[in-house]
Amino acid sequence: MKYVALSGGLDSTAMAILLHERDEEYELLFSDTGAELPETLWMVPRVARRLGKKLNVVANHSFFYYLSDYGFLLPSPMVRWCTRQLKQVPQDSFMARLGAEELCVGIRADEARRAVDRAPKRGSHHFTYPLVAAGIDRAAAKTLCLKYDLLSPVYSWRSNTSCFCCMFQRVADWRGLWKHHPDLFMLAEAWEEESIASQNSGFTWRRGRTLKALREATEAQLTLWPEPEDEPCSICVA
Repeated sequence: MKYVALSGGLDSTAMAILLHERDEEYELLFSDTGAELPETLWMVPRVARRLGKKLNVVANHSFFYYLSDYGFLLPSPMVRWCTRQLKQVPQDSFMARLGAEELCVGIRADEARRAVDRAPKRGSHHFTYPLVAAGIDRAAAKTLCLKYDLLSPVYSWRSNTSCFCCMFQRVADWRGLWKHHPDLFMLAEAWEEESIASQNSGFTWRRGRTLKALREATEAQLTLWPEPEDEPCSICVA
């Protein structure tokens, strides 16, 4: 059986639609990190129902579990424990348990380098990239999602569907979170404060800048804030 890694985002949804239109047999695989946006938890079962595919949900504890276990060491570009523990480990365990060999990942043709950067095989399975093979870029992926009314509403205010506290969010994404889900923003801010108090290095979600400062900054001040140099892992935002 072929499995499609679904995040609820534009690319993985378009990939699921593409394979559906080809009448290919597959099941959906969603890793619940415990830090998902509400829109994502609404969108994932909607995709499964609309396409008539079985939805498998896996998890390896939760974001808060590991955050606490690591002494409130926030994930960073150098230490991406969130991707490993909350996405890769439960997916690998699921695939190995079933002896499954193929996991489809939603990387587009216009970002094919991200497929090259990934290991060709992890554990008992290998990755395939249907959107890359089909030459589907972001515009074409969005067209597919709109065709089936399966474009996540999160894109009206956010650039991707990563965790609400992802360290790779852009300034506008954090500000959008503050506007649309202030409770989640304040939770991320509280975790950051706990990390500063617990870690000698005083880690923050954004290097050298706090969410409190971001929340209180004026629009003019925000233009001086640097954007993250890296981007969310493809397995998180596809």
